[in-house]
Amino acid sequence: MNLVERLAGLPGVQREVDQAARKVARTAKALAAGHGSLAGDIKVERVGPLDVDVVLEHEAALAIEVGHVDKVFKSGWVPGLHIMRNAANLTT
Repeated sequence: MNLVERLAGLPGVQREVDQAARKVARTAKALAAGHGSLAGDIKVERVGPLDVDVVLEHEAALAIEVGHVDKVFKSGWVPGLHIMRNAANLTT
């Protein structure tokens, strides 16, 4: 185990990681609230012993997040909602 893994495994660090993930999930759910049941598809998942992911578990997650071409009404590009990006305060 290297130094980074040891530090990441410290109880205080894990509490902060978990707290940060819950905060991102709460923000994402708030941003998704105006889009039907989408907020219910946002989850916090532990990935291995140290990491936590906030995920949008929806069959159209990629299209919802980043956008897609409307094939039904043929109206062109439908912009993504960027809920996960905005919740995590990331920029493109």
